Amino acid sequence: MSMNITEPQPITTELRLERRVLESYYAPDAADRTTDGVVELMAGLQESMQAVRDDWRTAAAGDRQYLERLAAPHIAHINESRRQTNLEEPDIRASEVGENFLLGLAEPNWEEYMPRDTSDEELQRWETFKDEHPDVADNLEDWYMCHAKLHELRKDAGLMERFDEEYRGEQMAATRAAAEFLRAQSRKQDISEQMANIRAKAAKTDRPLTAGERRRIAALQKQLSEVDENIEIPPNSSKEKFLEEVTRLQVREWKRQLDSGLLMTEQMQTIIDETLPAMMRGEPTLFIGETGGAKTALAEYMARRYCGVEPEFISAYGDVNSYQLMGKQELREKNGASISEFVPGPIIRAMEQGKPLILDEINAMPPELLKRLNKIMQLRPGDKFTVQEDSGRIVEVHPGFCIIATANEKSKRYKDVDDLSVEFQNRFGANINRVRYPDHDKSYGEYPRENTQLAMAAVATERGELPPEIDERDFEDFVRAARLSQQIFSGTNGEGYNKFIDTEKLVDNRPGLEETVLAPRTMVDILRKVAGSYGVVSLKRACETFLDGIKNENDRKVMHHILKYHDLLPEEMLRKTSEEAENDEETEES
Repeated sequence: MSMNITEPQPITTELRLERRVLESYYAPDAADRTTDGVVELMAGLQESMQAVRDDWRTAAAGDRQYLERLAAPHIAHINESRRQTNLEEPDIRASEVGENFLLGLAEPNWEEYMPRDTSDEELQRWETFKDEHPDVADNLEDWYMCHAKLHELRKDAGLMERFDEEYRGEQMAATRAAAEFLRAQSRKQDISEQMANIRAKAAKTDRPLTAGERRRIAALQKQLSEVDENIEIPPNSSKEKFLEEVTRLQVREWKRQLDSGLLMTEQMQTIIDETLPAMMRGEPTLFIGETGGAKTALAEYMARRYCGVEPEFISAYGDVNSYQLMGKQELREKNGASISEFVPGPIIRAMEQGKPLILDEINAMPPELLKRLNKIMQLRPGDKFTVQEDSGRIVEVHPGFCIIATANEKSKRYKDVDDLSVEFQNRFGANINRVRYPDHDKSYGEYPRENTQLAMAAVATERGELPPEIDERDFEDFVRAARLSQQIFSGTNGEGYNKFIDTEKLVDNRPGLEETVLAPRTMVDILRKVAGSYGVVSLKRACETFLDGIKNENDRKVMHHILKYHDLLPEEMLRKTSEEAENDEETEES
């Protein structure tokens, strides 16, 4: 005998909880019945909703049969709708669509299964449903709890009136003003981008700007000067709320930029503006600077953003050889026989396919390979190149080919790194750009704005806020400490810096750190470690671990001084260090 199992019928959110006020865990308490309480519940609702969806997709991904089974009714409905609209296209088949499409169709309608009331039957059905989805059960319960409380609070007309007056009105006014302010900034960036594109288009064909293009650039420059960034604070909002919203929206934009490959600081935008025309002409470009300063990220961003392709990439560290650069003959099976076939390396692929070639840390490359690159550096689109490794085959260099190289500063700090010869540097002509650490032009007492931008972009939540796992005061102190170490490492030892360095220890004839620095890359890695530990690792504990890993005695002493000064070491470590210092003094006296 067959049984017809009736699925729960969809009901509106407003009707789910109408039977009676939910009790205990699901009922609003006194703290919830405030403006701040409503705001907290709204944030909790959004967080738990997103967590459920993320966790479910992670758990379901990879189980193709499961997803196809859940998505089958939805796909059947889509196909039926397509037939009714007379679309002359074949039916969608679950086995032929991508996994992301299946995940979107197969994800349960979570709210459909939430209790309508607190009857035993409804709560039992709810518990059964959560048991079927153990990977999301806890966050799903939080979702329902926030939803249930908010549903009940919305019936309190007085509370909702206060909420609209105290929070929503001020919040919306501040958000609108902040968005208007940031739109003005975005407009300036768009205008700069338009001017860069006009110059790049002309450079790509190696021709001068036309009179019309010069007029368009002049008009854009005029527009740039006229963009008004002065936004009045709305009368129903405070300056603090406005600035808070500006910061939050800015952080979201910084996060988007960093996720796309590069945080667009003023320094990076300037380098791009100055470098792009030459790069589009196929001229080689060199980015030189200290370790961890985003040289490689800048090279990859420019190649992808302005050439529209994935660049070829060569890392000079390791046992790189000519075959890895140019390619080599390999034995292949073909029709049952072994034949020798040339497999192009990244340099030849870049030439033939018209791609940028990134040579990372080029001054770590063996001298004999640099000599081989001398000729290649002079090639431009349309030139011919003889591939010695492929029996002298002639390759034509296609449009889009260019070389973007990165190099560390010549210093005793960098092992196996040689200074580039004058002859080789001349191949770059005027296209040698120094990529400095963020805030390189700021004095000791100035706020490290660019380091802060990078740090916030690395760990901010989707709302543009610092994650709760990172203490706000520790975060600010850490960014200042990172900037301080960068300035000392790169040799900026002006007023305010000298108290952190040992003037008897010289690196390249200047006092400072010898090997260790909280470079932007290191700073980001530490912050992500803390945020990704979900409260297990504090920022102070992460700083302690970083300090323990420093092998150079002088560097460990300087970094300890910097971190201690900024209150970034755990109390137990400070006590231990103090005891060791006392023991050393007693030993010296005895």
